[in-house]
Amino acid sequence: MIEARTNNENATPKAVTPETITTSMIVEDLENGIDRNGIKEKYGLENWEVVQMFKHPALKGKKARKVRKMSFNFVDDTPTVDPNQTSIPTAEEEFHNRADLRSQDAIDHTPIEEENPHFENPEFTTAQMDQMEGQAWESQIQSQTNNPLNL
Repeated sequence: MIEARTNNENATPKAVTPETITTSMIVEDLENGIDRNGIKEKYGLENWEVVQMFKHPALKGKKARKVRKMSFNFVDDTPTVDPNQTSIPTAEEEFHNRADLRSQDAIDHTPIEEENPHFENPEFTTAQMDQMEGQAWESQIQSQTNNPLNL
């Protein structure tokens, strides 16, 4: 005689349906790649309940997002941005910084009579004279803006 099993010991337990399910919970599940059948199993719902739930305007036409796994570990190794940075350097600022460095370099490497016994009064080109004159004007303007009351 064959005996039938009466208790379902190996059956998967049905998930307990929460008292409240929100649309944001379902949208989050969809974004995480859980489809309608997965939602049905996760919350222990019946088919008709899932169908009814997806008739809501916030869920209508929504589908599970496909979550693709990469076959390798992808790591971001770019340097992080300083959160205390208050401005972004512009091309104009960089140009002025380079020009200031070139001017300083020229000042530092200018021959002096004591250092060079063969020093004679050199003749400058028009462009060099214009540059020196412009730097003199810039110095004068800077001194006036730093001290507006001429104190």
